[in-house]
Amino acid sequence: MDWLRFFTVAVALENWCQTSWRQFSTRSATQNVGVSHLRCCLLVFHISLLAASTGCCKTGTAQHFPSTWPHKTAVTEAAVGMQVPRTLSTGTLAYHVVLTRLHVLSIELGTRFELIVRERPDTAKRNTKARHIDLGTPDFDILDLVATDDGTRAFVASRAGWVRTYRLSNGELLAEWRMGSGATSLALSDDNRFLLIGTESGVICLRRLRDAAQLQCVVAHQGRVSSLDTRNNILASGSWSGEVALWSLPSLRLLAKNKEPGYVTDIAFAKARPALAVARSQRHPIRSPTLNTKEREDPRVDPVGNNTILLRNSSNLQITATLQGHRSLITSLTWVGPNLVSTSWDRTVRLWNAKTRQESHVLLTLAHQGTGGSASSQGLLLLSAWGIENDHPSLLWSQLLFSSL
Repeated sequence: MDWLRFFTVAVALENWCQTSWRQFSTRSATQNVGVSHLRCCLLVFHISLLAASTGCCKTGTAQHFPSTWPHKTAVTEAAVGMQVPRTLSTGTLAYHVVLTRLHVLSIELGTRFELIVRERPDTAKRNTKARHIDLGTPDFDILDLVATDDGTRAFVASRAGWVRTYRLSNGELLAEWRMGSGATSLALSDDNRFLLIGTESGVICLRRLRDAAQLQCVVAHQGRVSSLDTRNNILASGSWSGEVALWSLPSLRLLAKNKEPGYVTDIAFAKARPALAVARSQRHPIRSPTLNTKEREDPRVDPVGNNTILLRNSSNLQITATLQGHRSLITSLTWVGPNLVSTSWDRTVRLWNAKTRQESHVLLTLAHQGTGGSASSQGLLLLSAWGIENDHPSLLWSQLLFSSL
């Protein structure tokens, strides 16, 4: 009877999965697969665990999922001299990570999106329970997360078209602002006075946080705003249209603009030098089932040169160096002092020396594609990675890693 109940529920979920996937195919996805399909896989996985625990779904030799999951490490190799990363979270999909003075913040997807607030492992005086802030059902992806320097407030952007701000001490929703299209990227000014919001239609809006007033918006790019960053009253923006632009704050006056073939996937200002790092790919940032299949054989799906990091002068956007090494789309760029850290779908985390303009070494080789990164001035690095197990295509895996360089 237990087996029959399990089989009935599994068939119903499979039918729902197919229907959701057909409906989702009319919308573009920003992660490995559609969020509806991800939710379905997670539900099937939870039921499979329940079935395995009751012994109702055994094969002749082994249960469907390995008994060691989710304790398997997400790091297959670490550079000599690098601290072995500590795992903060497993079993959910970590979309975005932010390291603040007091907290580790992450957007994670189980059956619902959550903003999870953890104390930093290097500063926590005692083991405190993580705070979970519900963000709703995964009908649309959560596309960005930023937080104030003092760690009191966080801002979340959704492809559903809203931006929300939360008080981190108690999870209170302080405000919600609706955009004309999906909210795709966020950035705070250096003094935390202004919030910059990029949208799917290429618009950038400036909002004053003191009174939540929206001061102005500009049509900045011909495609989705994929990344925003600020330094010294200058805003840098990147777009899937291949454009990179510099803007004066708070006027949003255009200072410089450049366009090249391909997609800009992330940008990051260096804090100690006049440099802007730009991740550019010839691969479309929306993943496909075909790409997932190729990556199970070898995550290095692209030739060298298709995914590059351009170091540009932060005042006129002139290229000063081109960094090559990643073999799939670069998902995040993070400056750690004078060095640059990059994560990629090719499952590597690489360290680049900005002075010599060469790759120092591969910091980490991950079991799954990297999805995000954040760092502090003390050389602390926070990474997220998730994907589908090669040996178990229906098994979703995620780990949130924390390490010091």
